[in-house]
This record gives sequence, C-alpha cells and structure tokens, in this order.
Amino acid sequence: MRTLSILGLDAAERPRLNATSIRQLAKLGTVVRWPGLLFAAVLSLAVPPKFPLGLALLLIWVAVYNAWGMIAISRADDASILRVGRALTLIDTVSYFLVLFVFGGVGASTSIYAAYILLIVWMVAYDGAEGAMLCVAIFVLGMLALHGALGAVFHEDFATREVLLWSLIMVVAAAILAAYDRIVVGGVLPRAGALGADGSSLPSAPGSSGGGAQTSVSSAIPAVRLSRREQEVLQLVSEGYSNSMIAGRLHLSENTIKTYVENLLSRLNARNRAEAVAAASRQNLI
Repeated sequence: MRTLSILGLDAAERPRLNATSIRQLAKLGTVVRWPGLLFAAVLSLAVPPKFPLGLALLLIWVAVYNAWGMIAISRADDASILRVGRALTLIDTVSYFLVLFVFGGVGASTSIYAAYILLIVWMVAYDGAEGAMLCVAIFVLGMLALHGALGAVFHEDFATREVLLWSLIMVVAAAILAAYDRIVVGGVLPRAGALGADGSSLPSAPGSSGGGAQTSVSSAIPAVRLSRREQEVLQLVSEGYSNSMIAGRLHLSENTIKTYVENLLSRLNARNRAEAVAAASRQNLI
C-alpha cells in the first residue's frame, strides 16, 4: 500500500486519475477559494474576530497563494500537476485552522468546521483512502493545536468535548467519502497477478501457490472496477468505434467520451486503445 510523505507531495499518482482530470480538479479548487474568502469576510461582520488584523492578513495570504496556484496549474506539466494540486489543498488545511484561530474557535458558526469536509473531498479525489486518512490526521492535530493556542493566547478552557465531537464527525465523513470513491467511482483492487505499468503480469506474492485452480480464480477477478458508463465506453472501444461514433451511440458530447477514454487508458496502464482493450480482456472486463 502506498504511503504519503509528511507533506503528501511524494505519493504516486493514482491510476484512476489522469493528468487532465487532476488539472480540472485543481482548477476547480482555485475557483472555490474565492467565494470561501468572501464567506470569511462576511462572517467577520456577524461574528467579530478576536484578531481582526490577523484575519485581514490571512485573507491576503489566501488570495496570494490562490493566485499563485492558478498560475502554477496552467504552467505545470502532466508529471507535476498532482503535486501542485495536492500542495494547494494541504496549504488550505493550514489556512483553515488559522481562520479558526482568529475567530477564537467555532463560536456561533459551526459551518466553519463543516467546511473542512470540502478539503477531505479534494484529498480523497487526489489520493483516495490515504488522502482521507491524511486529512483526518491533520484535522485532529490541528484541533489540538488550535485549542491549545486559544488557551495560551485568549485564556480559554480546552474544549475537549468539541474536539472529540468534530474529530468523530470528520472520521465518519472521511470514511464515507473514501468508501464512495472506492466502490462507486472506482479504484484499484489489489490481487495476485495484477498488471504492471507495461501491461505485463506482475509476479504473485512470495509463498503463494501457482496452481492452475488458484490462477483461474484470480484471473476471474478484475483488478480495476469500472462504472457502468465506463464499461459501456470500453465495450464500444473494443468494437472499434471512434470517439465521435461512441458519442452518438451514448448521446454524450465527444469531449466527454474523450475524457472517458483517457481515464480508461490511465487506469488500465495502456498507451493506446489497442493496449487498453488487451489489458481489459486479460482482466475479464470485456
């Protein structure tokens, strides 16, 4: 199982996301941050911050790194776009707890805490269950540091109940999102004899039996779980349909079909449609 580094910048790219999808996801993040800034500014009118100057500086900081993110995303190549998108989201988590600090905690607006679920959504999209675990770990540590700082600076009592309650909520939310990502959206299921990056069969784990019966059972289990629409597109690709023909057949736009095909190539570790069909056939997907 892949593990994330402390900053989460060195994890391998997930097979289910290609560079185009990651770039679109990162761009969406830069769009969402602008209304987030507006929300924080409006909230300061209803719930006066305990550190007004800190809030002003924080809003400027978020605006600056979001503008940098927009530029970095447009300039990043396919090999580095995942690191850029993930780095922006992780910076968001730090900025999130700074916002909580200048407001003195949640106070009357629990929507600030609920907004953290959006960060979990992004990390799950980038890194699946590992992204969810990283985001939850940051939240728990951030909550401990936040209330410790509130006690040291504003002499507030440590809100143990609040920390436990919201930590539990984030654990449940992360588990649901990770399960949805794995089951509905699709992910890679580990098994013996899975395919390598070049489409060849990887060796089984040491000590495993090489009997024919076990091989037959393993080969019957697909290494990649596809959605119903992906299955339809893959079937038509295997029958020699072009993107425009598939679009007409499924009543979708050609750009949508192009995205489906790119995702299939990435998830099947294929360089072209022929390799994708061959890999899918070996995994009994078609």
